[in-house]
Amino acid sequence: MPCAFNGKLLRDSKGRIFRYESAEMKRRATARVDLKGLIKQLDISTVVLVDVLVGVSGEVVCTKSLAGLPIARKPTEDALRSWRFKTATADAEPVAYLGRLEFTLCNTSCSDEGPSMTLLK
Repeated sequence: MPCAFNGKLLRDSKGRIFRYESAEMKRRATARVDLKGLIKQLDISTVVLVDVLVGVSGEVVCTKSLAGLPIARKPTEDALRSWRFKTATADAEPVAYLGRLEFTLCNTSCSDEGPSMTLLK
């Protein structure tokens, strides 16, 4: 869990807490905000991995970075806190859910895809 939470969470058929993976979380996003500030100009290459808790109305309750250069973690979390996601339900009631997002941020020594310092891909 990225933070303490006492509400009802989305669970699988065995009762375990369910977590959406990165590609599905990106599809579930209804409003996105990109990185801001100096981070977009830095010559870095990193993969930032962030756990996100989405509330019952689709708002981001909290985030927690799991990997990535420290200089990229906070700006990524700050941007993600402004994202909105599709809601989830269980037994016809809205519930919060967990997701993990992965972003490859690169301005130097990038792959064949080339430079990318955006969360919007």
